[in-house]
Amino acid sequence: MNYSIANIDSIIFDMDGTLWNATESYAKIWNVTCKEFGIKADFNGADLEKFMGMSIEDIMIHLLGDNRNVDKVQFLKMLGENEVAMMPSLGGVLYPSVKECLEKLHGNYRLFMLSNCSSKGLLNFVNFTGTAHLFDGILTQGERPFEKSENLRFMAQEYSLKCPTYVGDTQADCDQCHAAGLPFVYASWGFGQCNGADWKFATIEDFTRNFLDKNTIQ
Repeated sequence: MNYSIANIDSIIFDMDGTLWNATESYAKIWNVTCKEFGIKADFNGADLEKFMGMSIEDIMIHLLGDNRNVDKVQFLKMLGENEVAMMPSLGGVLYPSVKECLEKLHGNYRLFMLSNCSSKGLLNFVNFTGTAHLFDGILTQGERPFEKSENLRFMAQEYSLKCPTYVGDTQADCDQCHAAGLPFVYASWGFGQCNGADWKFATIEDFTRNFLDKNTIQ
């Protein structure tokens, strides 16, 4: 389906790989949690980066494998508790110009965030970066444990969005967005690769410039 930027009334952002890189912080949280469960681990940001966008359960399978000595429910519970305790101070690194671009877009669009992160993940982001005032709503898979496509549909209905678009950096983001019936913006500055996006931009500055000048791309 061909979409026009001129019709877009709201923008929903992914977090990791789209607005910031917090993989080094996540790696520290995983290492601390593994140590508490007697698991030898020395993960770094690159180890986590390749799994960004997946559910936390899937990330655990990739990182820990079939470790039968680990109570996975208790591990995820402790991982979440450690994230709540550690992430507010660890934070992440915003991509260049993200805050300035969000400020510009905020004057022309309703802005939202939606991610497969833990229930406090997006709250940590907006508090750490001082961007809470720019978003009309945030939603995590930790709060609402459904596929991203279902949560996108829910957010669009909850906030009466007529023609939102989702901005993400992975093929999974693109597929889930299209499954929700929404156009997708591929943030190629992020972690992943993507085919089939409706729009693709190399930097958030390019994305912002084109979405503020709605006649440049149809």
